[in-house]
Amino acid sequence: MTQSNRRVLVTGGAGFIASHVAEAYLAAGDEVWIVDNLSSGRMSNVPARAEFVEMDIRDPELRNLFREVRFDLVNHHAAQIDVRVSVSDPAKDCGINLMGLLNITEAALEVGTQRVVYVSSGGVVYGEPEQIPTPESAPKLPLSPYGVTKLGGEYYLNYYRQVRGLEYVALRYSNVFGPRQDPHGEAGVVAIFCNRLLKGEALTIFGDGEQTRDYVYVKDVVAANMLASSVDMGAGEGLDSRAFNVGTGVGT
Repeated sequence: MTQSNRRVLVTGGAGFIASHVAEAYLAAGDEVWIVDNLSSGRMSNVPARAEFVEMDIRDPELRNLFREVRFDLVNHHAAQIDVRVSVSDPAKDCGINLMGLLNITEAALEVGTQRVVYVSSGGVVYGEPEQIPTPESAPKLPLSPYGVTKLGGEYYLNYYRQVRGLEYVALRYSNVFGPRQDPHGEAGVVAIFCNRLLKGEALTIFGDGEQTRDYVYVKDVVAANMLASSVDMGAGEGLDSRAFNVGTGVGT
């Protein structure tokens, strides 16, 4: 699989991060399809040269798209990402994050897709880690249904690699910020503060102000995705041999 002229599917490509990733694939010479149900993504984020398909990742019709295009690479960003939603409706969270993933992986196996780049989480899969910055090898003790489904996705992909031969890389994002960001989630504070500063409004800080997060710029996350799409992963075993924390390693 060369680094250009691939047929690439980007799920969730109308969203903040994945739309930047789709642009990078196009710039590298790849053909790009975007699947997004627009539940949170925006058509204005979709790159002009990408083929857009409005569809839920759980839709059985997704298999027909795989058969028609025969994707070389899948970059899987589409997900239910709100921890609060996962707590209030675990079944919804599981349906999107696990059943949606299984729909994609089974379709990928059928058509010979060579690799899946899977977006996990550098925060929730570890729960409350004792070591900061947190290495990939830290204990996985998620404390929310969202964390459980993200980690479960890695376990499913590890099964598909070892038993059925589907290669994958998992990217455990820290708090991503940058253009097109919606002001939601822990990283959303960057967008919230910028918007309020531009309007001359006061900033609200909860707690004592001493809490820290690892904020990483979206273009650096894009670079990680491009490397994960083509790097030779070797023969390492276990989840952490296929997973990379994507962040700065610096608390802000």
